[in-house]
Amino acid sequence: KAVFAAAQVLPYKMKQDATRNAAYTVDCEDYVHVVEFNPFESGDSGNLIAYGGNNFVFVGTCTFQEEEADIEGIQYKTLRTFHHGVRVDGIAWSPETRLDSLPPVIKFCTSAADMKIRLFTSDLQDKNEYKVLEGHSDFINGLVFDPKEGQEIASVSDDHTC
Repeated sequence: KAVFAAAQVLPYKMKQDATRNAAYTVDCEDYVHVVEFNPFESGDSGNLIAYGGNNFVFVGTCTFQEEEADIEGIQYKTLRTFHHGVRVDGIAWSPETRLDSLPPVIKFCTSAADMKIRLFTSDLQDKNEYKVLEGHSDFINGLVFDPKEGQEIASVSDDHTC
């Protein structure tokens, strides 16, 4: 269901595909390979969303008309653009992500075409870090944070490892 809703919010936009019937669209600065809403409570009225392209991950908030009466359609705001350097194939949000803490905490990981996982942490100001996690020798099919504490990441790959 979230993937369907995300596809309506941020469809892959091509100039020659003008007949798309999406409920809402947002112009993107890069190709969109993956999109993921944050499934955890982040302490903000908007929904945190991340989408990944060929070289970047965009993190933003979107609020829908159904959630706020004074919004017409959708309100989207980019919070931070993260340089990724390689095509993003997967995104997983950490339950540690909080917009209502001081400073705010944005934490997510990505899987990429180079068979590596990148763990991003940001306070949306001065702290913007990432760590590269290696170990898989083939395409990474999925990744997820431990939903309670967010201290562990599980990933599965075509190399038959988890």
